[in-house]
Amino acid sequence: MILKNNLQICQATLDDIPFLVPLLEQLFCIEKDFTFNAQKHTLGLTQLINAPERFVFIAKFEDEIIAMITLQILISTVTGTKSGLIEDFVVNEEYKRLGVGTQLFEHLKGFALQQKLSRLQLVCDEDNHHAKAFYAHKQFKPSNLKAWYASLE
Repeated sequence: MILKNNLQICQATLDDIPFLVPLLEQLFCIEKDFTFNAQKHTLGLTQLINAPERFVFIAKFEDEIIAMITLQILISTVTGTKSGLIEDFVVNEEYKRLGVGTQLFEHLKGFALQQKLSRLQLVCDEDNHHAKAFYAHKQFKPSNLKAWYASLE
């Protein structure tokens, strides 16, 4: 209960990036498709924070950033409306299973509703069973689609 009552959720600033990169390192240790690269992740976070219709929300406990989630607003041809792409969602390993992810997600969901988004979508590593169970509990449904990537570098 102490954690829940003292959790602060807000949008990230450029000053938060040095504390967000280690969270991405924890995430990319789980995801087999990606390799941690602090310089690239710093660049990506900078662009997300500075861009319109791109958002990085953070959860802080006692002034320590312990979780983050990113949201990018897209136009869906399926719905003919705006939808949200969640690309990065990570809770510091020390704070998992304490409700931090739920509070952060509920904040993002409320924000998405204010923005009049019609749906949220994300991809999840097939081997991340904890995340898949979390998303199912939050009413996400698995898609028949499978993510494919083509590197242009």
